[in-house]
Amino acid sequence: MVINPLVYKVHKVLRAHLEQHGNYLLAVSGGSDSMALAAACVALREEGWGSYSVCHVEHGLRGEESLRDMELVQRFCAEHRLPCYVRQVPVQELATRERLSVEAAARILRHRALTDTMQQLEADVVVFAHNLDDQAETVLLRLLRGTSLTGLCGIRKLSDIGLHPFLELRHRELAEYCHLQGVEYCHDSTNDDVNIARNRVRHELVPYLEQYFNSNIKETLARMAQQLLAEDEHLEKQAFAAYVKAQVEPEGLEPMPNQAKDYAEYLRGGKAWRLVFKAGELLTQPVAIRRRVLREAYFSLAGAELDQERTLALEQLVVNGTGGKMVQLPGGVTARYINKQLFLEKQ
Repeated sequence: MVINPLVYKVHKVLRAHLEQHGNYLLAVSGGSDSMALAAACVALREEGWGSYSVCHVEHGLRGEESLRDMELVQRFCAEHRLPCYVRQVPVQELATRERLSVEAAARILRHRALTDTMQQLEADVVVFAHNLDDQAETVLLRLLRGTSLTGLCGIRKLSDIGLHPFLELRHRELAEYCHLQGVEYCHDSTNDDVNIARNRVRHELVPYLEQYFNSNIKETLARMAQQLLAEDEHLEKQAFAAYVKAQVEPEGLEPMPNQAKDYAEYLRGGKAWRLVFKAGELLTQPVAIRRRVLREAYFSLAGAELDQERTLALEQLVVNGTGGKMVQLPGGVTARYINKQLFLEKQ
């Protein structure tokens, strides 16, 4: 039997990222990208490659359209004997209560729902269908908003809970895969709303750049993100050593394992409520490393990224050695400089 080159390519990409005996949770929204992921994983399963379950997060924002997506995913899973878990999340309620954008609230609750489901099923990782187009849009969005080197690396193939095997594939390839395999998918009408920043980048900015600057702008941005990743990982290793050397009192964290890990993975896995650092040790570090240490310490407490303005304010506590001065950070985190030490506390 002759296999279509695109079908072969999609399956080859997945086999390169998924272990033959792995247990995976697939994040499936019902769109063409995630339905291609689900269908391809079913094909791999039939070849004895991997075990798969599906999680569909229903945000309660699009009425009948949202229910249509949920039913399509459930129907596909039933037809292909895939365990399917639907998680309904109160996006609008969280957005109103925490004064977040709907997009931000949806992202937080989606991440939480997928993490909880992954842990309940004891799955190895959540597999997402983000592709090269998503990568290019992410890099552009972060660039426009102002970001660090880490931000310019875009979506990483492996994040805290997520695996992104499709970052080298185009959105149109995944849609074509669905057509070739006879897989039904849904269109999310909110993706057409250019009042949403990502959609405006997708429908207006990227086509403009393709027409007037670089017809391969998506591939160029994705390639840049991949190249910057090597530099970023090198700095991460240096920051790990600096963090451990400067830290005084890691309350709530398990002892660091003897074998070195990615320091972000180690720190973010903790449940610290207070972190203390020797100011003198921080001052011996290059600025780039010192700021990474401070940002990571904040993330360990607040579970969110610290913007550039507040990173600089936090750094000034250390540089100026202003005893008794306090800096209030988002997420209920307070920073103080006392007796040549920097205290970060989560209220």
